[in-house]
Amino acid sequence: MFNDIRVFDDIRYGFRLLLKSPGAAAIAILALGIGIGVNTAAFISLKAMVLRPLPFRDLNRIVTLWETPAKSRTRSDRESVSAANFLDWKEQVRSYQHVAAFRWWDVNLTGVDDPERLQGYAVSPEFFSLLGMAPELGRGFARAEAEPGHDQVVVLGHGFWQRRFGSDRGVVGRTVTLDGRVFTVVGVMPENFDFPLATDVWAPLALSPQERTERGVRDLQVMGRLKPGVSLNEARAELSTVAARLERQYPQTNNGRDAQIWRLLDVTNEMTDRFVIILMCSSTFVLLLACANVANIQLARSTARAKELAVRAALGASRWRISRQLLIEALLVALAGGALAVCLAYWDVGTMNATIPAQVRKWVAGLREIKVDGLVIAFALGASVVTGLLCGLGSVFQSWGRANVNEALKQGGRTAASADRHKLRNTLVVVEVAMAMILLVGAGLMVKTFGRMATANPGYNPTNLLTMSTTLQETRYPEIGQQRSFYERLREQLETAPAVRAASIRGAARGMTGFQVEGRPAPEKSESLPSVVPVGADYFRTVELPLRSGRPIEARDGADTQAVAVVSEEVARRYWTARGEDPLGARIRLNGPQSPWLTVVGVAGDVHDWFSHTPIPHVYTSFSQGPARTAEILLRTHGDPLKTVPAARAEIAKLDRIQPVYEVKSVESDLADQMSGVRISAASMAIYALLALVLALSGTYAVIAYSAARRTQEMGVRLALGAAPDDVLKLVVGQAIRLALAGLAIGLPAAILLTRVMSSAVQGVVALDWTVFAGFTLLLVASAALAGYVPARRAAAVDPVIALRCE
Repeated sequence: MFNDIRVFDDIRYGFRLLLKSPGAAAIAILALGIGIGVNTAAFISLKAMVLRPLPFRDLNRIVTLWETPAKSRTRSDRESVSAANFLDWKEQVRSYQHVAAFRWWDVNLTGVDDPERLQGYAVSPEFFSLLGMAPELGRGFARAEAEPGHDQVVVLGHGFWQRRFGSDRGVVGRTVTLDGRVFTVVGVMPENFDFPLATDVWAPLALSPQERTERGVRDLQVMGRLKPGVSLNEARAELSTVAARLERQYPQTNNGRDAQIWRLLDVTNEMTDRFVIILMCSSTFVLLLACANVANIQLARSTARAKELAVRAALGASRWRISRQLLIEALLVALAGGALAVCLAYWDVGTMNATIPAQVRKWVAGLREIKVDGLVIAFALGASVVTGLLCGLGSVFQSWGRANVNEALKQGGRTAASADRHKLRNTLVVVEVAMAMILLVGAGLMVKTFGRMATANPGYNPTNLLTMSTTLQETRYPEIGQQRSFYERLREQLETAPAVRAASIRGAARGMTGFQVEGRPAPEKSESLPSVVPVGADYFRTVELPLRSGRPIEARDGADTQAVAVVSEEVARRYWTARGEDPLGARIRLNGPQSPWLTVVGVAGDVHDWFSHTPIPHVYTSFSQGPARTAEILLRTHGDPLKTVPAARAEIAKLDRIQPVYEVKSVESDLADQMSGVRISAASMAIYALLALVLALSGTYAVIAYSAARRTQEMGVRLALGAAPDDVLKLVVGQAIRLALAGLAIGLPAAILLTRVMSSAVQGVVALDWTVFAGFTLLLVASAALAGYVPARRAAAVDPVIALRCE
């Protein structure tokens, strides 16, 4: 039935037909090329950042384990794990092949001309085996190296190995000096191994005897690889059972504590993947619109070829033979569109790689894998075949219609099949308008969301604000007093640097293990607590964060004075003003009974999260009263903050010439980098919506023009009987508006549903906005009227004599 020679004949004939009408073919190929192209581009992002953002074997079986408040089931409540709980989990759970832990290891590369701060992690010996990847050179860690005193070995990241050792394959056995300690290199990881993201060096996690019994300090990240055949729910139930047992055994530290697991995939790109999925769905709408347009073109071509197809049937061609010819013609157009789509995908990948900020590429898993590969080309080919079949089905079904061969062979005959074909074309236009409405609303909401984020007040002034970080070497600054002295002298020197208006220090924000207001009971363990931010003198003036009442942290708030704190407005509302009390003078304790009482001396304005614009509860403490080795230096400058970097580096070198400085950035540009994902998503949605509008309008125009041409005699009769040209104009434009209104009747409810889905997917950031709905409704109706106006003018200008003579 499927003769190869006949198929080749059909292909040759299909090519001849395309060449006979190059204009229609070019339009169809361009429409499908754009539709398949945006889907291929979206698939590239989906593959890289959602389906496989990490290169590990059996990625679905790798899970993350967390401590949580009792019975919590939301990922936002997850917390790090204490060392003692980790060791108990590892010993008692049976659902895992491997369980491994790791924690941040802030380390400086010293003993070289250009000291450098490295991002390191201390990992348990099972870490690399769990992830299923072996070092490219050398080996991983032995169990004996996870003991204190035997842990001075490291495995290097591929990028660090290339940068610092020139890809020397003899690096194994060489030594590096990290924080004044000498470590031996035992391995180098492959280029595609990047976990945790942007890691330069790994060392063994050597837990001290004290840490092995510690349950109150939670600073470990824990992962496991499920055994084959073990489901996520089974592993979750077992871990929860173990956590309940530990809660009974250690009520002082584990009371109200549960444990939960989530797949590593689920916590890798938690917000980015939602935008990628939204874009993938949106690109599918664009492709469906392109299919509808090309299907309309195919229907028009099959109408023009009604006599030809009737002759074929009269000469004995079967329905299958005719259908195959029509499908092959549609497939040829779709495959040509697919080839164009691959070219567009290559261009899109190049553009995306050039525009994604380096900082974002560093911290978003999978961005390095944004590329066109064999799987992407296979996707484009598959999409082309499916698209070709969809585009050809309409003309195939119409070729099976009720038309009589004799009727089809009559000159100018109007068959039932042609009437059905016209109904199908109208239906396709209604669907196009509905999909265009959905995409326009989605794009409008995304663009409006990004505009709101970009113009929202973060609570402080990011303009002309520079930040840079430094970490003091532990062997050179082992005492708290030394750390305090270094940063106090550094702040004083930086204040005198040229172009610097103000300077301050900020420690890393950290969570609390408790929060208590004097005279009140401690909050429930399940209650979310503010973050603690140690800051130096002049901090609020440097970042231009307003004080609502009281005073800021000052230079006088040192080691020998009363411990003080400044709370944000959100904290003040939560604990005092909502009760009608004044926070000033109140005393608070942050981390349990062993912590000192702090006196609240001020209330600062809220800092808002740039994504959700919700206030972030902060308690600001004096950095001098609780210094740390790692600190962020903030400089408020008179002009471009990056121009002050050399002077700032010179001041740091005066205090310690081997002290590395890292993460040097303008706060304003850093915020822009953070928002780049939303900006790119909004721009992509806007492009998709514009394409949808053009496709919907072109489809409307084609149907109205075709309908007007078919009704030439009718228009001539109307005009001959006294109808005014304006009446004909209103008739044809009215048909376009009716099609648009029918599409809107479907598209508006669907767009409202889309808004709900988008809002749920991105945590309420996208909100229902009736002005967007109203604006795009008017736009589509007006655009449809405009699309119908040109053929309407042509119909209104027809000469009745010529129209009737044609019949």
